[in-house]
Amino acid sequence: MNRDFAVLPLTGAMNCRDLGGYEVIDGRHVRRNVLFRSDRLSELSDDDREELASYGIRTVIDFRTSAESSRDVSNLWSTVTTHAPLPIGDEIAQQTEFVERIRAGQITSVTVNDVADSYIEMLSESGIQFARFLDLAADLDCWPLLFHCTAGKDRTGIAAALILELCGVDRECVLDDYELTNELRSERRINELRPSLEAAGADVEAIRPALSAPRDAMARTLSHLDNQYGGVEEFLIGHLGIHSETIRTLRLNMLV
Repeated sequence: MNRDFAVLPLTGAMNCRDLGGYEVIDGRHVRRNVLFRSDRLSELSDDDREELASYGIRTVIDFRTSAESSRDVSNLWSTVTTHAPLPIGDEIAQQTEFVERIRAGQITSVTVNDVADSYIEMLSESGIQFARFLDLAADLDCWPLLFHCTAGKDRTGIAAALILELCGVDRECVLDDYELTNELRSERRINELRPSLEAAGADVEAIRPALSAPRDAMARTLSHLDNQYGGVEEFLIGHLGIHSETIRTLRLNMLV
């Protein structure tokens, strides 16, 4: 599916895009211009901030830890009225710290399975944060809403996948949305990091899964929820305690 229309033309954030536009089984579509996903917001230019303000985005959800957000302060725009921290502290997801450990030789390889395991662990250990995110995403009073982390691929990728799965988007399209991060951000970021990582003795290809969005990692994560809980919705209700009314409201508001 051509998703060019969904990418916001920003210079200070590489992976900022509208989550809407996907078709669901009954022919409806995920509503556009209400939920946005992004990487970090600390390097936004004045023009970027004007662009984001033009969408009227009023709620910003930040999945980064307090250390990440303090070190890399978001440069918000005029229409933001709510800035909600929902910190999730997975090691792989905290890209700056993770890269420093690679440079120090503490991490020499990361597999796709390692990434999938980290996603499953985040869903289990930070379930309350994801549940709160879904409560906010379902609330019309919070719209338009943007959610982000540092790279916009791990914590943000999980959150986006939960929304799209609940809306009934085809699994392959959910994975396409996740994998789009590679085209928008990961490959450029790997090329930027490669000289310093190789100078430190790191094998970039051996750690590529941690620096990118490997499709199979998200596929394995979602399959785990299918196999262990009966699906994403069943996991959210039965394991995280999300109210079925929240999911019903989300679908009612998100599908057109």
